Amino acid sequence: MTAAKQWSSEAIEAALAVQGVELAAGRAARLAQGLNALSVADPLRDALELETDPTGYALALERCKAK
Repeated sequence: MTAAKQWSSEAIEAALAVQGVELAAGRAARLAQGLNALSVADPLRDALELETDPTGYALALERCKAK
């Protein structure tokens, strides 16, 4: 697993500005806090197949198909 990227409010504002999205004052900082909270180490989340293997979603769909 690679290290998670830490988002800054400036990076979020820049990424959204490129797409033509303007944020209200202070909104980018709140988004950065939320995104950075998701990067905290979580052993339960790390154990999820869909989180650790990019092909896990397709495999899970295949297993869940009605037979």
